[in-house]
Amino acid sequence: MKKFVIALLGFVMSQAFANSVWVEQNKLVGEIGGWRVYSKEQVTRERINNQNPFTLNQAIERTLNHQLDWVSYLPGSESISDYYFLTPAQRSALQKRSSIIYETTKSYYELVALKEKLIHMEDVLDAVEAASELSARMYKVGNINELALLKQNKALYKKRLEYKALQGKYLEAKERLIQRMNFDSRDVRVDVDARLPEPPKEQRKLSAKELKAIGLGDINNPESVKTRSTARLSYEGYLEKYQGVKSYKEEILPTQKKISEENLLRYNGMLIDVFHLLEDVETQSKTVMDYIDVNTAFLIQSARLDKDLMDVQMDFSNINVR
Repeated sequence: MKKFVIALLGFVMSQAFANSVWVEQNKLVGEIGGWRVYSKEQVTRERINNQNPFTLNQAIERTLNHQLDWVSYLPGSESISDYYFLTPAQRSALQKRSSIIYETTKSYYELVALKEKLIHMEDVLDAVEAASELSARMYKVGNINELALLKQNKALYKKRLEYKALQGKYLEAKERLIQRMNFDSRDVRVDVDARLPEPPKEQRKLSAKELKAIGLGDINNPESVKTRSTARLSYEGYLEKYQGVKSYKEEILPTQKKISEENLLRYNGMLIDVFHLLEDVETQSKTVMDYIDVNTAFLIQSARLDKDLMDVQMDFSNINVR
């Protein structure tokens, strides 16, 4: 995106021979700071990445320390091959541990996603504000009519409301994490990672033990049937969400990048004006925000699958004990 802007700014400055309306539009954009979206993005993200965030592993460790029954929990028991060697209290503690990890992971990733989306939403808002200011100036000199100005102002008002709503969701998610972490005034590092982790290159495959545990089996105990069904659905949900995030990563985002590159070429050829480029900024950011949503859903489902597989394997072990 930064290369896009550098090329764009260079081109704007070099087009003294171009048609007067086109040149005037670009001059106005420069005056109102219409390209600050990109310079701000670079500074903001470098600043965020230089911080020392409160990580997911730290969050999980903290919640386990506060909520897990350490008297009953057998360290390392999650890695043993046969859970039926554990006492009932140890099994209960192990299941509690997987639930704590899932709920903490879910709260953490929801907050990171909203934080990341806010950054992109700021880019969108800046682009719409630049287009609105440009419209106002063009209206004053008679280059656009009042209807066009009103439509642009309406878009700006709606975008500001969307930004405020996203800020509200972020604050709610932050408070949920504060509650889950049991933070107080001594805890100054509430800030989380700036970005979600990338999805894995390959989808998860179930082990033979996991496949056996989620199978229909020959036990028709209602609770066991429900636990196995939940695990099977959880794995199907994982596969579906993995394909979704993979499509965004490998197909949709690269395609959007090419579209933006084509728009820049068309702009350089004076086939489109500044407004189209500002619209492209908004489209790029919206596409990235959609990817963030899809990636968040995948990461949370992955954590949910870990929990559901633990539950079903525990149930399978309990059946063998009976």
